[in-house]
Amino acid sequence: MTLTRDRHGWDGVVLRDPPQEPGILYPSDDDEPMADTELQYHAITDAVFALKMHLRQLGRMGTVRGNCALYYDADNRTAYLTPNVLLAYEVAVPGEEGYAPWVYGKVPDLVMEMASPSTHAQDSGLQWERYAAMGIPEYWQHDPHHRYLTEDLLGWQLQDGTYVPIPLQPDRPRGALIGRSSVLDTDWGLDTTTGILRLWNPVQGRWYLTVQEAGTAHEREATRADQEATRANQEATRADQEATRADQEATRANREAARADQEAARVRAAEAEIARLQVLLQRQGHTPKDPLD
Repeated sequence: MTLTRDRHGWDGVVLRDPPQEPGILYPSDDDEPMADTELQYHAITDAVFALKMHLRQLGRMGTVRGNCALYYDADNRTAYLTPNVLLAYEVAVPGEEGYAPWVYGKVPDLVMEMASPSTHAQDSGLQWERYAAMGIPEYWQHDPHHRYLTEDLLGWQLQDGTYVPIPLQPDRPRGALIGRSSVLDTDWGLDTTTGILRLWNPVQGRWYLTVQEAGTAHEREATRADQEATRANQEATRADQEATRADQEATRANREAARADQEAARVRAAEAEIARLQVLLQRQGHTPKDPLD
């Protein structure tokens, strides 16, 4: 039996939307999968991770979300889009809530879509028009599959209500095809070797890490920390052993000194006894003979 799924369930079995918490007027969860493919999933999570690192690097407050419901009609709570990546400066959106511009007093500053088999057509059509109509300053598209867009990285800036393409150019020193983001004040780059989307760290002069790279770097740091801890423990053990040997040597030296003191005391006692006997003999009229005579 082959199961098929539509919005209402599997083979006619009704699926209920998850209950929303009281007081949440604009829920974030649209009950849809985060991504069609693994490539799309990694592209989304890497972009969200890089943008969060960028905000932290710049010391700016803001919200970065992946697949967050973006509402565009205050009178219709079913009217929303779900950009794969959303950035809004100077606002804090709770994790369980979607983004309603009239609640936060502004539209997002940047949205990005990762092309997939089911979304690439609407990303370049209806959603492109809707984002422009909302007044979102920048819109980016990335195709991690290298098959759905004319170029794997596309960007637009809003000018007079219309999106104008952001020029892309090769950058050999950084090994990427570069597009400048005015909103981020840095560059998106498409790695010419791997095809991975990267974000440039303008402060440190390198690309922000992907989630996997950050995890690998963390593992390397943890391994180095473990090795340093092991070396420190070995050094401490050697120091303890040296201290033990020093204590043992000191104990032996003390014992030798005690034995030497005891021998000296016995010699002094013997000499005193001999002297006493000689005095006693002299008093009795006996003169001790010289042992050499």
